Amino acid sequence: MMTLGAREHSPQDRGVFFRIIPVMRRYLLASLAIGGGASLLALSLHWTGVFSGGAVWLGEFYHSRGLSSGVEWVKVFWLEILVTLLASLGTAWAVIEVTRLPRKIGAGVGALLVVLLLSPTLSLHGILLNPAAPFLATIAAFAGALVYSRSSLGRRKWLLEEALGDRVSSKVFKRMLEAPSEPDFGGNVCEVTILVCCHFPGESSGPVASPGDVMKMGSLFQRAVSTFLLSRGAYLDESGPERVRATFGLTGESTDHAVDASRAALDLKLRLSGLAEEFESRWFHVPRFGVGIETAQVTAGLCGIPGRFFLATLGGGESFAGRLALANARFGSQVLAGPNVYQRVRGTFELRPMEMVYDSERQVLHETYELLAPTGSDDEVQKTRREEFWKGVILLRQKSYEGALEAFSKARIPGVDDAPLAYFTALAQDQVALPESRPRRLVRELTEDGHARSMNRF
Repeated sequence: MMTLGAREHSPQDRGVFFRIIPVMRRYLLASLAIGGGASLLALSLHWTGVFSGGAVWLGEFYHSRGLSSGVEWVKVFWLEILVTLLASLGTAWAVIEVTRLPRKIGAGVGALLVVLLLSPTLSLHGILLNPAAPFLATIAAFAGALVYSRSSLGRRKWLLEEALGDRVSSKVFKRMLEAPSEPDFGGNVCEVTILVCCHFPGESSGPVASPGDVMKMGSLFQRAVSTFLLSRGAYLDESGPERVRATFGLTGESTDHAVDASRAALDLKLRLSGLAEEFESRWFHVPRFGVGIETAQVTAGLCGIPGRFFLATLGGGESFAGRLALANARFGSQVLAGPNVYQRVRGTFELRPMEMVYDSERQVLHETYELLAPTGSDDEVQKTRREEFWKGVILLRQKSYEGALEAFSKARIPGVDDAPLAYFTALAQDQVALPESRPRRLVRELTEDGHARSMNRF
């Protein structure tokens, strides 16, 4: 499997690299090297007396223009060295860190103006500072930093800003910036896990919310979910007031992206509970949220128009994860996982089956699961009740409705609301209580004996 930002380098190579440079960033080292070299060049010329004639002329010029204090000039040797070092190092750092060419030029011009204006300012206090060495060091640092920023190493920050922007956290951005290999955004096939979180219209216990309040609620949902997913290392594909979509495993080094996404989904579930309480306290509005996760292979690479490139993913999984998120509104659940996620996390998390959902892209029915909790967090009683739920779902599909009702009754926890359990219990009760009518018999024959699909499965 190929992941963006990890090309032709083994984990051992990365470990050696980060042991060599545990703290200092690559761009900082480049800035120190370029700025230090420019300072050394300028100070060497200064110490050999190349600029001595210019210093004499400059002193006479300040006297003729009235820019001196009228006393003998004071030359501070260490101040000349300090100004030269600061000018060169600061210019190199600014030009390398800034990604846009106009801003690079602005940084260089600004540094030159500071150097030129510093000398006449100090002359008013009787200090003669020859700006030749700092001026030369600034120009040399600017040229060296500009050449470096156009190289494959120097342009990486610009590339990452174009492709990722604020769609990843600063931690992920810095890790990719410091990676030993350049990210390959030309197009890769990789396996990722997609998480979609949806905001459903809820019930209101007060007056109808105004359009302004509706937008505030949507903005709060968008900000809370997006910030949380970014902090978990996900790539933010889509962010809106009703839907947020993120991808795990696209820019990270972890191969357990399904586990990472599942853990993030469970923690997001707690975050959404707190968000629902805030909605209710501020706007008397009880929202509903749904999260869907699925693992799929996608093609990832740069997409867009010049000046507006972004990292895009093409392939299956996105629409199915979105439909899983929407299906929570029907079951009353909060986190639903697809079959691929189930295969990868069933030993790490507890899940229970839901209904079969039709995948329109692959034209097949997929089993869906509710993500409950990490493995080992339940006691024996809860495990037994979960096993009874599994048994009830199987009996319901086998049309053993009375057996399903008995299993569901054993799976119920007294005093605890379980919306999915109530949903399946109601399905079984409807089949037991209602006699089969002719329309119901025709639907059963078409869907069970024929090849039709019931619309509620789509």
